[in-house]
Amino acid sequence: METDSLKSAIAKMCVLETLAMVTMIGCTALGPMPATTAAASLPAGRPTFEVQAAGVPGYYLSSAVQKEAKGASISQAALLIEPDSIIHVPGLIVGGRYVSEPSKGGYPEPMLGYRTFVDADNRIAVSAIGFATHGSGSARGASYSATRGGAEGGIDLRATPESKWFELHVLGGASLTGLSAEGTYCVDAQGTYGVDCPDMMPKFQHATAGGFYPAATGGIAIDMGRHFNGEFHGGRVELLIGGGAMPRVTGGVQQSAQSFASAGLALSLGFGEAKN
Repeated sequence: METDSLKSAIAKMCVLETLAMVTMIGCTALGPMPATTAAASLPAGRPTFEVQAAGVPGYYLSSAVQKEAKGASISQAALLIEPDSIIHVPGLIVGGRYVSEPSKGGYPEPMLGYRTFVDADNRIAVSAIGFATHGSGSARGASYSATRGGAEGGIDLRATPESKWFELHVLGGASLTGLSAEGTYCVDAQGTYGVDCPDMMPKFQHATAGGFYPAATGGIAIDMGRHFNGEFHGGRVELLIGGGAMPRVTGGVQQSAQSFASAGLALSLGFGEAKN
């Protein structure tokens, strides 16, 4: 009887240990890397500032060291200004965004670009935007530091007739991001994959990763009130799907790039000078 009780106790301990290991694995989200700026390619044609709240396709650097590397929707708040006639450079845009949130290693990122129509009917617009920043953060015993910079090209095709009320647009974009990152994190018992740090005897790993990583994004957008004459320059709701390449690290050593895919949703509002 005592032997049976001992076996039962050992079995329970093994089950509890297994559950503890499962709950530790791969929960930390740290180092947000958006795959797109989500900035509209449409020029406003008058002095405008646009505000945006979005979840855009991307990934977290913490996922690059976990057993299942995958994409994620990255939150952001953005402000974009098109001075237009104020500086007599139509199409020039300048602004920035705050990516993710402080608890996940969020950071500000400035943006500079240009957008214009390429046809007489103002049906097709294109844009080019550059971005660069440095971010760092820590959570649950893990930390990261990353410098990133790149460029994005976008296209916007109006699929319905021009309207003051509703328009449907088809979106596309491609980006290339240069990345140099390093981080410290806890690993599993085999020292292979990143996990959430246990309360006792954590095993830390330091790793670096870098390179150039392409991404592509597509989607649809509904514009509302874009051609009103007043100070309100319209609103936009976008559904975005994107993917690309992300860094991959196992056992503290960088491997070949890993593919990822994710989706997002964005809401933008424009304000500024009224039309004469």
